[in-house]
Amino acid sequence: MKKTIMAIALSILFNACAPTIQYIGKSYNPTANVDLYMDTHDIKKDYEVIGKTDGISGVFGSTFEEIQSKIIEEAKKRGADGVIIYNMEQRVLGTTSSTAASWNTSVSNHRQWYDKMLFTNKGSGFSNTTSSNITENVLHADFIKYLQQKS
Repeated sequence: MKKTIMAIALSILFNACAPTIQYIGKSYNPTANVDLYMDTHDIKKDYEVIGKTDGISGVFGSTFEEIQSKIIEEAKKRGADGVIIYNMEQRVLGTTSSTAASWNTSVSNHRQWYDKMLFTNKGSGFSNTTSSNITENVLHADFIKYLQQKS
């Protein structure tokens, strides 16, 4: 029983870390090889766009390379012959901040003086606030299918 629960927990954790793919478009029989393009001018064959996808980093973050690999896997499943990555971005989802304060209590060893210092802000002290952005990496891509050449 414990092994089953542990396996489920590890599976959930692994999937939460992996990038997710959102796809809209047509699907064909799976392909074994997918060509990767960064610019449409590099494609030397006639093609049609069969779908659009966004690859989004997982909960704990994924690199652009990891997202790219996941997009290529998805393209193979959808039967694409190629992937055109046309945009990458880092979205800001929110901001976190924390504040730390410190007071110099060596002014007096008497509690009444310490309390007065805190409540009137006349003591020597400082506060430090640290902020950081919560972000996710996103790749945008098109899936393409090569057109058959007519003889």
